[in-house]
Amino acid sequence: MAMTSVNVEYINPFIQASQQVLKQVANIDFKLGKVYIKEPTYKVDQVVVIIGMTGNIRGQVNFCMSIETAKHIASMMMGGFPVSEFDELAKSAIGEMANMIMGNTSTLFSQKGLKVEITPPSILIGENMTLSTSKMINICVPLLLDNGDKIDMDVAFMEN
Repeated sequence: MAMTSVNVEYINPFIQASQQVLKQVANIDFKLGKVYIKEPTYKVDQVVVIIGMTGNIRGQVNFCMSIETAKHIASMMMGGFPVSEFDELAKSAIGEMANMIMGNTSTLFSQKGLKVEITPPSILIGENMTLSTSKMINICVPLLLDNGDKIDMDVAFMEN
């Protein structure tokens, strides 16, 4: 698929699902940053949640954020309970947030007649990590959270 043939309608369900889930489960609002095409190999923040997609659209979505952002989201998901370290409970919360966003995205695609199934989330934690989404268009959708934090939702896909 050529870079110029990206269907913007494919990105809207990801944004819509993110708005719904972050508001419902964490009472977090966000503004949309400037959406852009990322290089196929790129550096990522300290926490990445990866969820694969199969079906009419295949690829993966990488939710990239700092540890502080991940702790803030986990705290908000737990009703404001302080999260001082990114422990197993916080990791579980962040994985579940991404899973819920992708589940809602899959439902929105099915309403458009597209079948998209998702994989369970994988969580990567580290410094100076590099991801590669070779042979797929990689669209970065920055979610600018109301507290100043940011999640880069990197949507890498190809039509099946």
